[in-house]
Amino acid sequence: MVVVPRMIPMVDSPQVAVALAGRWRPARVLVLVSMMGLPALLGLICLAFALLPLPDASTMTWAVIPVVVATLSAFALVTWLRRDGLTDPASWLPATKLMTSSQVVLGVVPGFGIAMRSATGTALVLKALLALGVLSAGSAWSLARRACRSLLASPVAELGSTPFRLEFRSSLSRIVIGTDRVDWTCRAESGRLDLGVSFRNLHAVTVTMASGDTALVLVLHTSSGRWRVPARDAAAVCAVLHQRKAWWEQRAEAAIEQERARYHEMLRLLGAAKATSSTEDGSVSVTVNADGIATGIELTDGIRAKSPQLISADLMACIDHAQEAVREQVQDLMVTRYVTEQRKEELPALAQQVSERIAA
Repeated sequence: MVVVPRMIPMVDSPQVAVALAGRWRPARVLVLVSMMGLPALLGLICLAFALLPLPDASTMTWAVIPVVVATLSAFALVTWLRRDGLTDPASWLPATKLMTSSQVVLGVVPGFGIAMRSATGTALVLKALLALGVLSAGSAWSLARRACRSLLASPVAELGSTPFRLEFRSSLSRIVIGTDRVDWTCRAESGRLDLGVSFRNLHAVTVTMASGDTALVLVLHTSSGRWRVPARDAAAVCAVLHQRKAWWEQRAEAAIEQERARYHEMLRLLGAAKATSSTEDGSVSVTVNADGIATGIELTDGIRAKSPQLISADLMACIDHAQEAVREQVQDLMVTRYVTEQRKEELPALAQQVSERIAA
């Protein structure tokens, strides 16, 4: 699986992809180098320390531990990036700092210490490797910061049509635009104010002049009132919010249509579900539908030798067996085919989106 795709993930519009290509290409390269290439280099440096000639096996055992720690840290960073991190540019730098620092503190430095005490005649090489490790960690931090800045250097409306968690900071506020809500932190007369609103309760976004100033501020019209949020380049942030809310509405509409199509397909399959059960001699055969109601009974000449009580018992037994069989079919449709493991993970978020869209 590609960890960092060549195109921005979850973008359906070619216009958006083309408009943001100039930002995504350098950001992608910087992410690959800072969060995959340089952490891998730190792991190789730890491996180089461990592969130097050591006097005894016990020292070799201790030398392996830094390699394992550095490798696990690099693997954890890549795993996080593949699962959740790619859509959260503001977290690229903190995550890179955390993992590369762990590699240096728990991997490179201990590996250097073990190698210095055990190996002979390689002090200059060891010091060079240590310097390379520290330089690699610092470079990873710088490149991760540049990756975020190259993508979110300035707000443009097309960013609203992406799955990225957008964060815009100014001297007076911090605005975070998620996939289904917007949160902001700003300074007020009473102190710091932390608020947020879901797109379901966000009715409109406008800009206005700040009182006593020529700068523009965002005005968020919500179900609980209007909120004025200072922002750098407020007009551009307003356009991003409009685009993100429209993107959220499109996805909610698509989710509703997808659920409706699945529902109708399920009704069709349930309507076609049926089961037939027969006696061993084939004299009595019963067919039931998905509701367990008998829709057909077939009797052959074999019933002539049976008493009415035996025929009645055969009918009831066939009905029970057919109902059990059709019940298994319905269960297969509802659980195995409709609610797969992937659907089970998607259902909570999907249900929330659908309910918010219907309520709106």
